[in-house]
Amino acid sequence: MMTFERLLFEISSKFVNIPASEVDQEINDAIRKIVEFLGIDQSVFGEFRDGSHELKISHGYTAHIWPENPGIILNALAPNITLRLKRGEVVNLSSLPDDAPEDWHEERQYAEKVGLKSCVGVSLKIGGSVLGVIIFESYRRHQNWTETSIRHMRLLAQVFASALERKQTELKLRKAFDTIQKLSERLKAENSYLKESILSENRYSHIIGNSPAMTEVLNRMEQVSVTDASVLLMGETGTGKTVLAELVHAISHRSTKTMIKVNCAALPSNLLESEFFGHEKGAFTGAVNKKIGRFAIAHGSTLFLDEIGELPLDLQAKFLRVLDDGEFEPIGSNRTVRVNVRIVAATNRNLARMVQEGTFRSDLYYRLNVYPILVPPLRERQEDIPEMVHSFIHQLSKSMGRHIGPLSEKDMAAMTAYSWPGNIRELKNVVENAMISSQGAVLSLHPPPGGHEHQPQETLNHAEAERQLILSTLQQARGRIKGAGGAAAILELKPSTLYSKMKKLGIRNPWKSPEP
Repeated sequence: MMTFERLLFEISSKFVNIPASEVDQEINDAIRKIVEFLGIDQSVFGEFRDGSHELKISHGYTAHIWPENPGIILNALAPNITLRLKRGEVVNLSSLPDDAPEDWHEERQYAEKVGLKSCVGVSLKIGGSVLGVIIFESYRRHQNWTETSIRHMRLLAQVFASALERKQTELKLRKAFDTIQKLSERLKAENSYLKESILSENRYSHIIGNSPAMTEVLNRMEQVSVTDASVLLMGETGTGKTVLAELVHAISHRSTKTMIKVNCAALPSNLLESEFFGHEKGAFTGAVNKKIGRFAIAHGSTLFLDEIGELPLDLQAKFLRVLDDGEFEPIGSNRTVRVNVRIVAATNRNLARMVQEGTFRSDLYYRLNVYPILVPPLRERQEDIPEMVHSFIHQLSKSMGRHIGPLSEKDMAAMTAYSWPGNIRELKNVVENAMISSQGAVLSLHPPPGGHEHQPQETLNHAEAERQLILSTLQQARGRIKGAGGAAAILELKPSTLYSKMKKLGIRNPWKSPEP
């Protein structure tokens, strides 16, 4: 039997990496599924345009044909409902028109005119701002909207809010790209030089490697650098997620301030709340001084949450409030602190699976997963290994005051062929151990003993994450690979590349349909 949580998870998975051009249709499809699941008559989705108080209905689904086209709620039809939703409040009217306050004349008249018996509305909030609303309506019977129903609707609103933010981000990127194209027509030579400089060692000097896998990661980071969208870095242990998080901050407009880092796995759970939100003097035993939390310190900058999958459940709700509303109260204080913080999170855990298992809040996951970036393991970028080895040898030679000659081709071939389950961290440790153990200028370098097979991990596996992404996209594209709206176009891959990845990952297309 389908549950609302399962339906919500299926809906949210379809918004992963969806292009801006398809967000509107996907929202309409999602609204239709929710209306049919709840057995109600209609639902509409509206947006507050350009930061104004004007609410325009942009999406919706009606299960029946109504003579007065009900549910198109604009400011003139329902000014009081619109005002409350703009403030982020829930509007729950189970028995109209009687439930509406006496002075809500427009709402009472509208309900009587079209036969609206019940409605509930929730806001779509991002970073404390209300972007829009979603309203559910019943015309055939009175509907009792329970707290559980409203909680479900808020989760759906969060999914839509994240999709809407991603759409706006992509449109901004397109606008910026169009501007660059116009400038390039006038200053083609100069612009080409600047592009090369941006991608040169001045910007990425601490990022080693030019493999296609890393180039894709850097391109995605470049795209998101002009926004304040949350970034979720997913990858195995030792793949360099912390270095990439530092780069996300360094190329953003917040780079003039220091990025604040917190390792969620490194602190005892009983200290995490104080570490993030701070506390007043005497708030608890041992609180001998006032403490300013990391969120407050990171105001105007970036907060890097490493190992976000280790965040305790009881703290996740408070986190969500800061991400949604930009405010919190320190422990022992009733004073609300308001902050403007950009979140970059990293994990080696499979958060989507944790959501299904109930160990990670779905609403927090949707909020963090605005712009996911998969960081490839070292075995999927083997062409970068020689450059990394030379870089590590150079760094260590300087710190040790030694001169090391070139590595033999045989040793380098062995290093490149090894699967490196510990990724970059393991590679650097092997090089450093060899530097310490060796004598003279000749370095004998070998991978660790044992098989070359990558050992499966309980944590997030890049191949598994890529497999989930491809399957989700195939379902979204209804099995189509090629053409507009096909899975290859959605993933911005050549069809031949996608076929190759599917073959490598053992993916069969269960939604296979005729290609155009």
